[in-house]
Amino acid sequence: MIVFIKRVRRVFTIAAFGLIAFAPAAYTAAPEDMAEAGLSLDELLSIPEVTQVISNGAGDVAWVERQDGGWNLALARAPAYEPQQLTFYDEDDGREMFLVGFRADGAVIFRRGDWGKNAAHAPFAPPVTLFSLSDGADAPTVLIEHMEKKWSAPPVMDKNGERFFAATGGVLWSYDAAGGESPHKLLSVRGVIKSLVVSPAQDRIAFIVDRSNLKRGKYAFVGVYDFSAQTITYMQPGLAIDQDVVWSPSGDKLAFVRFGFEPRTWRFSDHREGVPFEIVVADPASGGGEVVFAADVGYGARFNGFNASTYSGLGGVNNLLWLSDDQLLFPYERTGWKLFYAVSAKGGAARLVTPGRFEIIGAVAARDRSAVYYWANKEDDLARLRLYRLDVAGGLTPRAVVLPAGVDMVSGAHRPAVFPLVDGDFAAIVDGAQTPSQLIVQSPDGDSRKLSSGPEAGDPITLRMPAPEVVSYKAPDGVPIQAILYRSPKTADGGAAPAVVWAHGGSRRQFYPAWNTRHTNSMQYMYLVAKGYTVLVPNYRSGIGFGLDFREPKSYGGRGAGEVQDVIAGAKYLIKNVSGVDPDKIGIVGFSYGGHLVTNALARSNVFAAGVSVAGVGDWVVEMEKDTKETLPYNIPERMKLERRAYASSAISKIDDWGDEPLMLIHGDNDGSAAMQQSLELYLALKRRGKTAEALIFPGEGHQFYRTENIRRSLEAMDAYLQRHMGD
Repeated sequence: MIVFIKRVRRVFTIAAFGLIAFAPAAYTAAPEDMAEAGLSLDELLSIPEVTQVISNGAGDVAWVERQDGGWNLALARAPAYEPQQLTFYDEDDGREMFLVGFRADGAVIFRRGDWGKNAAHAPFAPPVTLFSLSDGADAPTVLIEHMEKKWSAPPVMDKNGERFFAATGGVLWSYDAAGGESPHKLLSVRGVIKSLVVSPAQDRIAFIVDRSNLKRGKYAFVGVYDFSAQTITYMQPGLAIDQDVVWSPSGDKLAFVRFGFEPRTWRFSDHREGVPFEIVVADPASGGGEVVFAADVGYGARFNGFNASTYSGLGGVNNLLWLSDDQLLFPYERTGWKLFYAVSAKGGAARLVTPGRFEIIGAVAARDRSAVYYWANKEDDLARLRLYRLDVAGGLTPRAVVLPAGVDMVSGAHRPAVFPLVDGDFAAIVDGAQTPSQLIVQSPDGDSRKLSSGPEAGDPITLRMPAPEVVSYKAPDGVPIQAILYRSPKTADGGAAPAVVWAHGGSRRQFYPAWNTRHTNSMQYMYLVAKGYTVLVPNYRSGIGFGLDFREPKSYGGRGAGEVQDVIAGAKYLIKNVSGVDPDKIGIVGFSYGGHLVTNALARSNVFAAGVSVAGVGDWVVEMEKDTKETLPYNIPERMKLERRAYASSAISKIDDWGDEPLMLIHGDNDGSAAMQQSLELYLALKRRGKTAEALIFPGEGHQFYRTENIRRSLEAMDAYLQRHMGD
């Protein structure tokens, strides 16, 4: 239960959180004047981004806000939930903050820095340091000054908040949360430990060990380490990738998903079918187990969870939920839509819990496992994410959770986005059409409070950005495409404005009619909107939210590049349907996978005046071999056939057909996702042929930029490039 303390509504942002107090003149302007004024880049970057949220058994909430170059810790204690900022890092040094958990005394343990990152070009890479901090303390306490080895699995706290556990490669470590003892090894195994789950009784810890790095096949086991006996027991080892471990409420059993990854497949294989996934319930003491559910052979049989980190499924979390009545809840695409099914932990027939033609994007169980929160779009509104709840006592009948006016959508940019607390309270990252993403806490009766800093719903500054519209059109092959449209205020009275088609990364993403505050890729199109461009954000095929057939089309990426026609059709939609769009002044910008769409669209059409590819892909052969870190596991004729098709689906294969469209390539040279080789090869190929190409390279930056100054430089350069080639 939230105990509210009366306070004055924040009109200006709170100084304690370091936000800019926006000029009163901006608040007194008429709404139409504010919309036309837009926001400056300084104002956009000053709006904080919530990057991580954690909670404890007492219902306390801690989170990280990224703003103006600094990453800082904030805290709200139950039941009053009065937010307070605990750290005040303001140097733009690119050192991210990661929250480990709450200690027994309520202190928050956090890490500053990331291994191998030095975006600020210090003579020596900044150390990765572990701290603890309590509210009321003058400064953080250093627990470990220099952590040398990178964690391969996210750390987990024990229930008592006295220790936490993390893995480095195949080694599992135990850390004293108070910092009094040095970390010590619990075990060492072959392979890489991917995820950790402590049992309810705190007597065992389950882990996933991925053996694929040993080059003996792609498979993974579930292991259980007994703290007292100091033994490892593997759970019903099989020929598959075992993942998504969850303990029973009593801790006497555990369950996991057995994912049959087929070795002779790759990222762009047809994944609408596959080896049927299974759910296994095992005894942690003996290691014996039995299959309690097996998917039907055929359509939808291949497991696809909410939070898988790769197309192979490794690293998935929160995809399998064990409820208080011993039902197991899991996603299944049998109907072509990612919906919840339930089966008894003892086996039997599974039943569909959430019928319909929509897609569940994420879910989390309440702490007592009596309920589940999930966020999904609706059959009659696939464009927006709403929050729902399933209660065990209510027979798992879905019911909608009403969020505050103005921020009535769950943020699709954050995973996870909902965090159960105590007494039915929950925290959530939410956003609205004209309200930036924010962290709130809400009680079962609907009372809510905003926790994070930044503009509130209805603050006049939010009216200075145009409202998004949901539009749709058809690609040349008839595939319906939904998109988000921001009309430039300059076109309201018959004026004209340059337009941009912005292609998101992923490609397993969906973008929503909401104000996304991510300081990396989403800031690109938000800045273009603020600068007065008309912007179209297509949800192109191979993205999520529109069903299995849309996510796994017959042609996309290295298997035909069918989604390229979706963004080209987007430009034609702007020309035909949006007033004030000059056909000669339409640009295309994309991030990561969206960069592949930028370069391919320029190479395969003449509708765009210029393009900007940020951390993009130009050659799928290079990319797909990076995915597997080896040549494709096929015999030579098969591999050559796939590589020919992948190459033909890449922009680099059309380099001799490239017209006069100029291209800017922006890349961080420490990019671990899209190697800078992609931009390098395409840039040199264009220059050799006398084409117009420019490059802006950021030494030390990764796939996502960590320094705000580098984000600023990249955005300003993007705008200047488009203006140069599309302006008057």
